[in-house]
Amino acid sequence: MFFFDIDEPRPAEIREWMHSNNLSIKSASEILGISQRQFSRILSGESKAKRIHSLAMQMIWLINENKKKVGEDILKKNKKRVKIPIR
Repeated sequence: MFFFDIDEPRPAEIREWMHSNNLSIKSASEILGISQRQFSRILSGESKAKRIHSLAMQMIWLINENKKKVGEDILKKNKKRVKIPIR
């Protein structure tokens, strides 16, 4: 999930980011290191997100996507297979 404009992500994009990472306002603000009030202002459009915040959001998304991929790879490897020799 990449933002259309990295310098000014839209509130709708930020809400989508929160949804894709299963985050609440509280957890998202803690991850970004800003207050819940400031994060609520960003979501409402009253304030604009800084570039550092949008970069941090993208990095968090990438980390979570990588964890999902690694988890899927582990599940694929743990499947038991029965090998029957063919003569």
